[in-house]
Amino acid sequence: MTSPIRLSDLLRARSPSAAPVELLLDSWPAVEDVVLAHSGNARQDLADAASALPPIAGAIADRRALAAAVLTPRGDVCFADADYLALFPDSADLRPLLRRALREGPVVSLVEGAAGAAFTAWIGDACAAGRWPLGPEAAQALHAGQDRLAVVVSAPSRSSELARRAARALDLSALEARLAEALLFAPNLEVAAADAGVGRETARDALRRINAKAGVRRTPELVARLIAIMCVVGDPGVDQPGGDDALAETAFGLTPGEARVAALVARGATAPETAQALGLSPETVKTHMKAVLQKTGARGAKDLARLLVEARELVAVASAAEPVLGQEEGGGRLRVVAALDGVRRVALIDYGPYDAEPVLVFHGAAAGRRIPDGFRQRLIDRGLRPIIVQRPGFGLSDPATDDYAATGAADIAAVIERLRLRQVRMLARDTGIPIALRFAADFPGLLGRAVLLNPHAPVHLVQEHAGLGAAIQRHLLRNPELVAASAELLRRQVTTRLLEQVLDKVFSDLPLDADALADPAIREFLIRDIQALCARSGRGFASEHAVYANGWRPPAGLGDHGWTVILSGEMPGQLDPAWLGAPGLRTVRLTGAGVLPQFTHAEALADLVADA
Repeated sequence: MTSPIRLSDLLRARSPSAAPVELLLDSWPAVEDVVLAHSGNARQDLADAASALPPIAGAIADRRALAAAVLTPRGDVCFADADYLALFPDSADLRPLLRRALREGPVVSLVEGAAGAAFTAWIGDACAAGRWPLGPEAAQALHAGQDRLAVVVSAPSRSSELARRAARALDLSALEARLAEALLFAPNLEVAAADAGVGRETARDALRRINAKAGVRRTPELVARLIAIMCVVGDPGVDQPGGDDALAETAFGLTPGEARVAALVARGATAPETAQALGLSPETVKTHMKAVLQKTGARGAKDLARLLVEARELVAVASAAEPVLGQEEGGGRLRVVAALDGVRRVALIDYGPYDAEPVLVFHGAAAGRRIPDGFRQRLIDRGLRPIIVQRPGFGLSDPATDDYAATGAADIAAVIERLRLRQVRMLARDTGIPIALRFAADFPGLLGRAVLLNPHAPVHLVQEHAGLGAAIQRHLLRNPELVAASAELLRRQVTTRLLEQVLDKVFSDLPLDADALADPAIREFLIRDIQALCARSGRGFASEHAVYANGWRPPAGLGDHGWTVILSGEMPGQLDPAWLGAPGLRTVRLTGAGVLPQFTHAEALADLVADA
């Protein structure tokens, strides 16, 4: 008797270099059959396949956070950008690391820069550095001689531009922003106060306000928060317990015990708290910390936090399947505010103008972190102020630790409070509907008019319509145990090439969307948008789909908010939106529209949002 085929057999046929996700493009019916027959093993099979892939696929890093150079094995500088020369004006002696990189392959280690400050550097030969978009001058220098090596240094904390971006995101005043930037490198508050041009007591008061806005207790946590906001990558280790311990061992040369202590102290734990958490004596913690500071060159817990976060960002980009460097574009102001519990952080992009009527524009299940320029401008022209709130676990928003829909609803309420708004309109879409309806039920006084675009129905109502995207989503929504494993497998493979294939395949049956994707600007916008929204973790995607998989139903007692449902005319399987149970519901069919009406029907969509 022939042994039944398992999902692991199909995945092994797609080695990491061939990308297992291509199964979803080429052979989804076979995958679905196997998963249905062996659902008990499918979760582990998917997890095993994900573990063989890079921890992140399409990592997007701000070019201003990195400095680069090309060196010979003897340490001669063949090329160095301005940021590298500012960090190492006298040229650092990297010869031991350069020789090690030639022998063993790419190296991640601490290097000493100007004034004794330590930074994390990646060093690799021309072959390994081929993955980095270093620029034409660096590439030419790298290939102009034998055994030349690229050096990429993580130094977001040295960029005043990025520091100002982080300060704006936390809504710091001018004085608070100066002090926060000074704290990144000052050995203590007194020196930071002098650098910022304020007195010590003024600095103490300002620091208390900064910590409150950042949602942290101690300065090491503040430094980590600032640098995470500076870097587009965010916090790739959020789903990897122990990741900082391993990083401290390999990049900083610490022992396992020292690394565990360093990771906790860098997160803001005191010596007694660290001792209790690790089951050590306070004396042992002090001994380990003395060794940590000596080995890293850090001048205290705050400096250690900076080093660890900068190293984490560099390793995330260096280990990605496709590092993408650039500067964030698209307008809008990034904000990171405290949730109602004061612990979690909620990220949003506010497009202004600040005196216009606010409208919350929801992102989708994997895209929509930013609003296309055409749609944004049309909303603004109609007197609206578009704001995108990143739902729990998406982008830079912290994951939910309890009820996902209730957490997401409370996050919206927190944004309204932090931005000092009285009431908002809402444009919610597809799988964001559970949070939208929960917000309407829990905070009815904060919601004005509500528009729902192609709302995704509960599982028990979903029809069996054709299409790759619908088939994959249908199966995920009915299998809670597969959601997280599938999300992580997909997240680790979202390179530009694969996303292009997925988009082409998903939209092949929708002519207008396929035509929109033929525009290189729209294609690039969508790809970068998906990568940025899911770069930090897959927990938002997984949690949102788990809500459906666990039998979500619309809440009862929705108030009258002028509910309008917009259905794209070309999308198959659209249900009568009466299932929402919203009073006075109005349904509008957007003729000719598919999955991308924000691109293809921006004028009509903006009219409907404004007129609701």
